[in-house]
Amino acid sequence: MSVSTVLPSRELPTRQNIRIAWGLILFFAGLYFLIPILLNLFPDTVGIGVFFAVVSGPLSYLLWNLIHESIHGNFSNDRSQSQFWGRVLAIVFGTQFVVLKASHLMHHKFNREQGDRIEFFEADSGRPRWMQSLNYYFRITFATYLFEVGIGFVLFLPSAWSKRISEKTVRYPIEEAFFKWVLKLEILSEIRKDLLLTFLLYSFSFWLYGRYFWILSILLVLRAFFVSFFDNAYHYAKEIDNKNSAYNLWLPDRLSRWFLHFNYHRIHHRFPGVPWNRLPKQMETVGEFWDRGFWGQAWSQWKGLI
Repeated sequence: MSVSTVLPSRELPTRQNIRIAWGLILFFAGLYFLIPILLNLFPDTVGIGVFFAVVSGPLSYLLWNLIHESIHGNFSNDRSQSQFWGRVLAIVFGTQFVVLKASHLMHHKFNREQGDRIEFFEADSGRPRWMQSLNYYFRITFATYLFEVGIGFVLFLPSAWSKRISEKTVRYPIEEAFFKWVLKLEILSEIRKDLLLTFLLYSFSFWLYGRYFWILSILLVLRAFFVSFFDNAYHYAKEIDNKNSAYNLWLPDRLSRWFLHFNYHRIHHRFPGVPWNRLPKQMETVGEFWDRGFWGQAWSQWKGLI
């Protein structure tokens, strides 16, 4: 192991992270490959396939939260190990690690600035309220995940085409910074390799499912909803132009652990280098508090534009 790949030593739950990672990989590998084989051999077991597809919703959110640890270098003190697991888990997730990393770190950098506060009506945008409202509801239900999946295909195009598309679609500094990162040649090379692996994985899975393809579609729809809906809940209606603007949302401890304490969200924004298992202690140390309950805040998003 080269010295350059080792981050300053911190007490990280690396072994626990790896155990969770293997559990998620085995679960989704079963859904992608074993369940369709079972369905084709025993058609009467379709209910089992539907059950596991539904269960995959919250597990997809756990998968995203574990990828999030790699994004911030909190998976392991070994940078290459964090990168490896981030890439593998992102492929299982259906996208590319660099895309997730760039978009999430831009969220931290531009938190609650234009382009990162989708619930606020922009009177000077030239778009009517109904159109902005439609965009908002699409974003909180499916579009966050769809962007993370779809942008890889845009970046798989010749670089000149990808750059031209980005120039025509960019409206805010957060978007400009995102494309500036991912359009670097070395980054594009990694994205394209991982996209190819992702495409092969899901193509093979859909082929295995055959006439039961709709079960895999349920999995993807639920993943898009869980990730898109809960990702925005931590910021909905919070103050703007503040990089640490986020809610700490209460959950029972066991459920909070299931989310890898992602609900300690303002703590995370203030201290992004703190691993998930130490967020409760960090909250106690700095004297932070709960703003409200997780489910009530998540539900409040249906109120729409502000």
